[in-house]
Amino acid sequence: MEGSRPQWTAKASILIVIMASILLRGVSAANHTVGGVSGWDLTSNIQAWASQTTFHVGDYLVFSYTPVHDVLEVEEEDYKSCDISDPIRTYNDGETVIPLTQEGPRYFICGRQGHCSMGLKLEAHVLAANDTRRGRSPATPPNNSPSPPPQDGDGGDDDGYEPNTPPSSHAPGLTNHASPLHMIMPSVTTLLLLPVFVVMINILGCH
Repeated sequence: MEGSRPQWTAKASILIVIMASILLRGVSAANHTVGGVSGWDLTSNIQAWASQTTFHVGDYLVFSYTPVHDVLEVEEEDYKSCDISDPIRTYNDGETVIPLTQEGPRYFICGRQGHCSMGLKLEAHVLAANDTRRGRSPATPPNNSPSPPPQDGDGGDDDGYEPNTPPSSHAPGLTNHASPLHMIMPSVTTLLLLPVFVVMINILGCH
């Protein structure tokens, strides 16, 4: 029995390390409501909000908006020119939660005619989870030039606007209509599993 104790101790140590890693990951993640209190709206100063916000891998972008807006994720050039004709994906559920899964810039604009050129656009530079630097301020301020007219079937802000049908996902396992519940479930699950891990460690330590 005594000879097997080091093996059980090693297993218990591994469980502790895994549990600590899960807990730290859940604690470090942040939920960023785009635009602050006003949300994804023309009354918000999105660029000022973004310049004061640091985005890390593991965080979430939360877009809260009314039916007069939507959210398009686009490439950098389309972000700069407010081109709504070829988005990576389109969201229109009114409460869009987007996980930041990798480092680098992400670009979002409102697809309703003229809203992007009026400042309803977001450039988010995502840092590594352990990076303590502040995110880079948006390089492209809103301009006063009108956005390009939409091509046939691409939408606008008229009564017949039909949002583009979003692809099923941008990356494996991601959905377009994420729920805020997805943000809290990992932490809740971790807390529920914590007593189980403690009991397992105690049992292993007794053998």
